[in-house]
Amino acid sequence: MKRWFKILFCSAALLMAGSALLAQHRVDKKRLWEGEKTERSYKRVKIFTYAPDAGTSGSSPAVIILPGGSYRYLAINQEGFDVAKSFAKRGYLAIVLRYRMGWFGAHYPDQLEDYRRAITYLKDNSTALGIDTSKIAVVGFSAGGHLAGCAALEENPKYRPAYVAMLYPVVTLREPYCHRLSKKNLLRGDTTLVSKLSLDENVRKDMAPVFLLHCEDDPIVKSNGSHNMASELERKGVPCKVEFHQKGGHGFGVRAAKNSGARGWNDRFLKWIGTLQK
Repeated sequence: MKRWFKILFCSAALLMAGSALLAQHRVDKKRLWEGEKTERSYKRVKIFTYAPDAGTSGSSPAVIILPGGSYRYLAINQEGFDVAKSFAKRGYLAIVLRYRMGWFGAHYPDQLEDYRRAITYLKDNSTALGIDTSKIAVVGFSAGGHLAGCAALEENPKYRPAYVAMLYPVVTLREPYCHRLSKKNLLRGDTTLVSKLSLDENVRKDMAPVFLLHCEDDPIVKSNGSHNMASELERKGVPCKVEFHQKGGHGFGVRAAKNSGARGWNDRFLKWIGTLQK
């Protein structure tokens, strides 16, 4: 009897813990183009919204998270959902954007259009969502970091976020340092876009402030492009925080290794945002 009681007790505890976790990370899903676009590629565009943890008062800041995946697929768990949970714990309304990708034939400007749709949704529904539209950040990883950089460079202020974080981003589309698979999926052979979409060549004073992080041992996306962009950000006087670390690799999301200086980047990003708001 004691054994069965222990089993039942443990099962109930697990169910309660699971329920608490679900409550803590309530997720709403929405198709962004529903009712307007009927093509299959548009139907896949979706946002996953994570509400800020209980205890947050007043209007919350918000963050749009852009997973990487060479513009071909999306690493949506490690560079999407895990990241959203970490920001929700810190009082942010976090949305993960599943944008169109090369696997389904998408190319530029499809991904940028999906981002614009996402930030417009946040601004149009700010009251219902309880967010402060002056505090919308964009965080992107790898190819998603490139898309975040495009967001930072938006010429129309209504699409430009307040802050951007670019983690181990694709920056340049020029040889020899471009990430060729991202370039292939984004451009589909249109070489006339190389300069326009090489972020380091388009840095402007009025772009969104940028937090830029890259590890020198990254085996997927070389750090050279990020070094070039860091130089341009500083030369043009763009508010920025730049971090280069010797170890860390690629694709870690918010789970950088203990021996990497990249560990804890999300807290440093938010601390930096706080200095800009003073």
